[in-house]
Amino acid sequence: MGSVGILADRANAQFTNVSAATIPQLGLSTESVKFGDFDLDGDLDIVWANGGDAGNQQSKLIQNELIGGGGHSTFTDVTAVKFLKNAGTSVMTQSSRDVELADIDNDGDIDFYMSNHSMISNQSNTWFINQGMAQGGTAGKFLLDMNRWVGIGVSGSSSVPLAQKITSGNFAGGFVDWSCQCDFADVDIDGDWDLLHTSYGPNFDSSVMTRLFINEYGASGALYTLGFFREYNPSNGFSNNPSLPSGSGAGFLEGTQLSDTTDATGATHDITNTALDADFSDLDGDFDFDIFANSRDTVSRFYQCRFYENGGNKGNGTTTRLFRDVTSNWGANGIVTEMGTNYDADLNDIDNDGDADGYFVNYSGTSDDEWRLNDGTGTMGAGTVVTSSGNDDNEIDWIDHDNDGDVDAFISAFQATDKLYKNQFMETGNVNFTLSTTGAVNGSRTLGTDIGDFDNDGDPDIICGEDAGLSEVLLQNNGAKDVWAPRVDIQQLANTTPQSAPRIIVIRGFDNSNQEHFIHAVGTLQFTANGHTSQRPAYYSGANGWTTTIPGYWVGTITYGVRISDRAGNTGVSQTKSFTVTQQGFSTFGTSVPGCHGAMNLSVNSCPTMNNPEFQMLCTGGPPNTLQLCLVSNSLGSGQDEFNLGLPIWADLLNATDAYAFDATCDPSGTMSTPAVIPNTPSLIGSNYYFQFIVADGGCGQMFSTSGGGKLTIHP
Repeated sequence: MGSVGILADRANAQFTNVSAATIPQLGLSTESVKFGDFDLDGDLDIVWANGGDAGNQQSKLIQNELIGGGGHSTFTDVTAVKFLKNAGTSVMTQSSRDVELADIDNDGDIDFYMSNHSMISNQSNTWFINQGMAQGGTAGKFLLDMNRWVGIGVSGSSSVPLAQKITSGNFAGGFVDWSCQCDFADVDIDGDWDLLHTSYGPNFDSSVMTRLFINEYGASGALYTLGFFREYNPSNGFSNNPSLPSGSGAGFLEGTQLSDTTDATGATHDITNTALDADFSDLDGDFDFDIFANSRDTVSRFYQCRFYENGGNKGNGTTTRLFRDVTSNWGANGIVTEMGTNYDADLNDIDNDGDADGYFVNYSGTSDDEWRLNDGTGTMGAGTVVTSSGNDDNEIDWIDHDNDGDVDAFISAFQATDKLYKNQFMETGNVNFTLSTTGAVNGSRTLGTDIGDFDNDGDPDIICGEDAGLSEVLLQNNGAKDVWAPRVDIQQLANTTPQSAPRIIVIRGFDNSNQEHFIHAVGTLQFTANGHTSQRPAYYSGANGWTTTIPGYWVGTITYGVRISDRAGNTGVSQTKSFTVTQQGFSTFGTSVPGCHGAMNLSVNSCPTMNNPEFQMLCTGGPPNTLQLCLVSNSLGSGQDEFNLGLPIWADLLNATDAYAFDATCDPSGTMSTPAVIPNTPSLIGSNYYFQFIVADGGCGQMFSTSGGGKLTIHP
């Protein structure tokens, strides 16, 4: 039996090994394991990535059969019916080192991305798409879909040489590679998940470049379906087969390739390493997603996302690109000299100050672990060695095992003992990881671990994947329910002008758990514009980030904030922020005829942008609780009394090619409103429309009255 039998630090934080009675034993070489609610039934299932150095094995999908919240769980192996190569065939075997969870098509369910290696036979990483939601099938059933790769081996689209593309067999459509662990985040801030694809090269020789793939719409027949990935490779350069030579401009980083470069200006970069892990996180606090690229045998690299430095875009592709190698700056305090045994690192806020710090496994140039604090700009401070580490450890996962509001570290040990280190921050005000493992502790071959509340009792449990056919381990937490809300910050938008496209807002959050646990959280944006209050969902977009949108057509002072609720039901609330949008596309002109309730003043509720479904023309001074008339045309009237009503007409109906007569509902305050949806029709941009409100009252002896004229210019 592998891993920890009982871990205890406080009376309310004890773990019991429930493996034998709860989960099937695989008897395989497991390299990675993840919890996730794959079938959307409210409990956490398990996926295992198997094979690795042992060669081709079948990865497994285990379904949670939870009985009641906080009740009894058993797990059933559903691989043969729900983890498939096609509709009727069990998934093929793979040499898998990792499985990542990501909602690649933004449909509300979790998809799989498997990292495979070609050290035994040529393999590609693989996509398995959840057949629920947008796919219209059964949630929790996964089918292989290698069509998710776009443009592999094609000049102008991919750095992958044609010789590396796989054209037949189970991996057709992908490319030969040696991948250990990849990561997802919304790097181009468009609301979907993009992919960082790492490679350690044949025989761990750091000869293959890390690649960035941008999530985009599918090919013909799937024009509005997300979840198709094209490499971001502005130079259109190919890598060699497989080595990337010095001076190459291929890839997603500014400058050209130079191994072990110390340049941080964007002139050169190093995009190759022996990558066992890479993680996205907002390291410099500017609300985009930076990269820490762990390397086992060479210098680990820091890549800064330049989206906002480039003015809110991916760059021009030549002098500016989406990322820059800033390793010599952000890793200046010694981390760039540490190499040879680096097995894993993970980013999280370990001192609860709102930025991403790091725990580094087998760093310090030895097998010791260390932790480093971020100064808020992305620069990691000096490393502090974790006492009693010094083992051949493999992976770190975050867990608040004692429920005190900071993150502790669970360490998967490959050929030693899994360990739990308590973070002393909440007790002392200073970070320090101290060994907190007590009770029955067993040797193990743990290659991967995940944290999640599988029994829905509100506290974090632990699942361990074991190598070499050893028994998998499930540790049930018998402690107290998590009561700590996420710490949430929302991006400050600049004052601006209206637009038809929604404004994307990025949200940064941390909780007392792994960053990727936000995939099971719920986010809600609330905003107020012109007295109009509305809510919109916020979507987890990888790492420690979320994205949401505010319609671009709202004008005036807009206030906004966000709420994030974790899976335990704890809700974190951001500060309320505001920005101002200057009105465009509306003006008034002409004379009016006051009515029984005084002068009538025109306004609009938002900018007349193309694709504005909420646009309204407004007018004050009407008789309360009545139905009136609004005239609109694309021809300017002369102000003459064309209908012999004693009223100037400013919306010319007789000579117009586009004219409307709308009902105008007058509320109890005397404000008349006319909804007028502006369609998503680019040909309307720049068109002028003229409108006025005509009122019938008679209560003061005057039968009709009118507003002056309003001019609308349709805005992009």
